[in-house]
Amino acid sequence: METSSQLKQKIMTFPLILIWEINYDQEMPKQTKITTKVPEKAKKRAAQVNMMQRSSDEMGKFDNTSATSVPMAITALIGLGFEIALYLFLLIFLLSDSTKIIHDYFYERGWVPYLLTYLACWSFAILYFKRKKLKNQENVMQFKLLPEDISVDIREDNMAQFYSHIKRLGFDQRESFLLTRIFRGLEHFSVRKNHTETADMLKSQSEIDATMVDSSYVLIKVFIWAIPILGFIGTVLGISDAVASFGGEMGAAADIEVIKEQLGQVAGGLSEAFDTTLVSLIFSLCVMFPTSVMQKNEEDLLNKVDEYCNEYFLKRLREPQTAGVVTSATSADSIARMEHLQAYLLQLQESQTMVAQQMTQVAHQFNQIMQNTNIEEESG
Repeated sequence: METSSQLKQKIMTFPLILIWEINYDQEMPKQTKITTKVPEKAKKRAAQVNMMQRSSDEMGKFDNTSATSVPMAITALIGLGFEIALYLFLLIFLLSDSTKIIHDYFYERGWVPYLLTYLACWSFAILYFKRKKLKNQENVMQFKLLPEDISVDIREDNMAQFYSHIKRLGFDQRESFLLTRIFRGLEHFSVRKNHTETADMLKSQSEIDATMVDSSYVLIKVFIWAIPILGFIGTVLGISDAVASFGGEMGAAADIEVIKEQLGQVAGGLSEAFDTTLVSLIFSLCVMFPTSVMQKNEEDLLNKVDEYCNEYFLKRLREPQTAGVVTSATSADSIARMEHLQAYLLQLQESQTMVAQQMTQVAHQFNQIMQNTNIEEESG
């Protein structure tokens, strides 16, 4: 049993314990915040880094690589689909003995024809995408991108109207060389306000676009080079297999008839070995011709873009009037300086003439003095 004094002491200390626990709970979060607080210097450094980084919109603003490049992963999958469809189609040639050889070219010649077919189908998929992009760019050129209804001259005060008109057409500028060229020209002219500098910039952009088109065919050119090489590799493998089998069975053969039979099999194996070279050369031709045609079409498109910019863009650019006034003032100042210099030269020439006349008079007077002196000496 607790005494009354003990109960009284517990009652007196209970509020003190309760107050201490409340204060402890309130101070603990404050201590946690202090330990997890990020230094102010680190925050400023992070803000500076974020300000220096370019946004995705700025990085892709004038990125027109998609105007000619194609997604390689997607074309690789589509090429695989083309190959599967082709091999399924080749099963039809099994129905007749006369066409079975075509089936054997792809199914009975080892692993090389499978790889040859895949590279060729991948190339056709790339050309299909590039043809689609070329059609879209030719479609863009059919529209009036810089209509004369807005203004005949392209000036600083009406550039926003041309911007809005092109945006309303709904074309993606990254998918078109022409749109990229026009947007870059408008932006450059709005900043520099100089026709010559804008023309130089567009010329430089034309060279960049030509290089970009040429580099987009690197992979197909590698395929065109690799397909015949793979065909020769398949032929070498077939020849080595045929010769190896003949050499292994030659020692065990004692009858001349057996040897003839083995020679016939080797000759047949050699003829089959050259089938891979035949298939590879055919695929190489089938890829090379459409690739050359497609590259020429894209180069012709770049020439049309250059002509469009010269005819409908650069010819209509008008520099601000202030620039003309400054030029006129500068010319007038130069003329005034030339006139002042000319007047100074005339004045200098006149002063030189007067000095020459005075020197002549002094010389004449000196001669007279000398003559008079000689006469006086002779008379004296």
